[in-house]
Amino acid sequence: MQQVFSFGENDLSPMLFVTNVSRAVHPSRSLTETAVPGMDGALLSSVQLDPTDVTVACAVRAKTVEEVAEVRRRLGWMLSGSRPARLVLPDEPSTYLMAIHAGGDELSRLANTPTVELRFRCLDPVAYGEHRTEMVEGTKLVRVGGTYASSPIVTVKPPSGSYWKITNVTTGEFVRVAATFTGAQTLVLDFAKQRCTINGADARVDVSSDYFQISDDVRLSVSGGQAKVEWDERWI
Repeated sequence: MQQVFSFGENDLSPMLFVTNVSRAVHPSRSLTETAVPGMDGALLSSVQLDPTDVTVACAVRAKTVEEVAEVRRRLGWMLSGSRPARLVLPDEPSTYLMAIHAGGDELSRLANTPTVELRFRCLDPVAYGEHRTEMVEGTKLVRVGGTYASSPIVTVKPPSGSYWKITNVTTGEFVRVAATFTGAQTLVLDFAKQRCTINGADARVDVSSDYFQISDDVRLSVSGGQAKVEWDERWI
């Protein structure tokens, strides 16, 4: 069975056979603690995931010195991007990480199927899975999937009125947009970027709005129309 190993737009499996993938069971976490006078210990203020590293041990699919040199040059070019790219690994081929190659890897020898360990840095330590879409009209239970919260993108043509609102009924959080809607405009809410547009132009949301995340089973409610809710599954 062919291994799945790619980085960005490049399929690395014809050149490399993966023998091991080293990754943390869970990304390390930074805990913010607050001391309270007169109380033992401290209170936990916040928890944030730290960037994580993935090391991929490989055997080079080449025998001669010339073949190995050619693979090294091609591989160096494929890994040389300066921005995070999709990293798909054979131990979890249905998900991907956004990673950048850390560099500095050396081949074990010049010929006869050398080995190499490629180090990738994931500033976003949570993997991405299937892209999901749900059409929400009125109130609907949405099964989000994954093991970590996702930030949705919502697209809707609000009916005529002075505002449009989407509510996470499970948590009580909502985003409300006040505008003169005619039924012809397209409203887009990008919860990850915390951006609202109406017909492509930036617009404001109500000051009491919260760009919420969704996880597990969540009940969403819209004030009118049929909204397309899109998100990527996230996996620890």
